[in-house]
Amino acid sequence: MQPSTESSSTTIRQDEFVTILASPADRMITLRWTGYAPSAVYRSILEQAQENVRAMGLIRWLADLRMMDAILRQDEHWTVTDWFPRMASTGLQRMAILTSSSYFNRMSVDRIMTASTPELPFATAYFDDVDKAKAWLLAS
Repeated sequence: MQPSTESSSTTIRQDEFVTILASPADRMITLRWTGYAPSAVYRSILEQAQENVRAMGLIRWLADLRMMDAILRQDEHWTVTDWFPRMASTGLQRMAILTSSSYFNRMSVDRIMTASTPELPFATAYFDDVDKAKAWLLAS
């Protein structure tokens, strides 16, 4: 899908799995997940988002997981051992996570973040309110 400008955000991707928005003015990327993403799709979404963080010099990441479902164990492992180490070199400064209503997703995210956070050079925080998450991101 081609990027399209909507107000101050650019839609990078929009499909049945996720909407990715980039806001260059706020130097923020938002991933709004909409359910379960099969392994190849999950990985392609994170790769595409990371590429945009690098290309646009974004420093804030809003992970809206409220509607996201489970993450497969092999994708948890890939996220911790491959994706997050590369993400650490992007210049990202803050990642806000809106927690999922899915117990299985919350457990996956907890395992991923517990394993990754000690190595990450950026701050992470968890929220249940999108406005509070954005305010925290923009406070940096």
